[in-house]
Parts: sequence; structure tokens; C-alpha cells
Amino acid sequence: MHPDDLIREFDRLFAELRLPLTRHARRGSFNPNADVYLTDRGRTIVVRVELAGINPENVKLVVEGAGLYLAGFREPDLRRAEAVLQKEIEYGYFLKRIQLPSTVAVDSAKADYRDGTLTIKLTVATESRVDGGERCEIHMAIRGRA
Repeated sequence: MHPDDLIREFDRLFAELRLPLTRHARRGSFNPNADVYLTDRGRTIVVRVELAGINPENVKLVVEGAGLYLAGFREPDLRRAEAVLQKEIEYGYFLKRIQLPSTVAVDSAKADYRDGTLTIKLTVATESRVDGGERCEIHMAIRGRA
């Protein structure tokens, strides 16, 4: 994917979220931590992303080829604060690309958001069924709280 195509895709995703994609948002205000590992004898890729405090409706997931793209934002909840005494939690927009070890079967992608952790399960594409550069948005099941 050409970098300009990626920016256009994220522009589209942020438009769906009804958010402005400023230059600051393009590079991301924060970068959520992620673990990527194989299970099921190498047939399943599992991606776990820390997204505590994020409304899962403000997160978009797209898989294309061997890349997983996450875009979204975390809003500060300082409505009742009279003064901020300490601020360590990062807020704002994020864009994250995770390089997968291989292409995946996009129709079998599953995402589950539970208690602040997003878990994405992707089936490694077999040689007879490679989805190549197909782009697909992943919809997530939401359980628990942010």
C-alpha cells in the first residue's frame, strides 16, 4: 500500500468516526501497546491491544494483506475536575499499523473488546486461499467496560 493511500484510508475512517484528521492525529497522540502471537500450531494470529478507557465505538480496525490497521481516539474525562494535579494517561488520536507474519483470511477475522483489552483473532491464509491485498473492516464484539 502506498503511504498516500494509507493516509486517505485513515481520513475515511476518521470521517466515519466524525473526527478531524489533523497532522498531529496522523502521527498519533499515543501508541497503544500490543502483543502479537501465534496459536493453534501457527494457524491463528492473535493480537491483543491495550485500549483501557477507550469507547470501542471510537475504534476502527482494517486488515489489508499482512497489515492490521487500528485508528481511534481516547477522550479525557475531566468534566468534574476543578484542577489537574497529575496527568500521566495519554489521550487523543492514535493510528497503529501491526505487521502480521502472513496474509490472513479476512472473512474469519474476529475482534472482541473486553475490560479495556481488544483481542483480534485472524486465521492465517492457506496457499490455496490467499486473500492478498483485500481490504476488510473488522467489527468487534463489545463485552464488559472500557
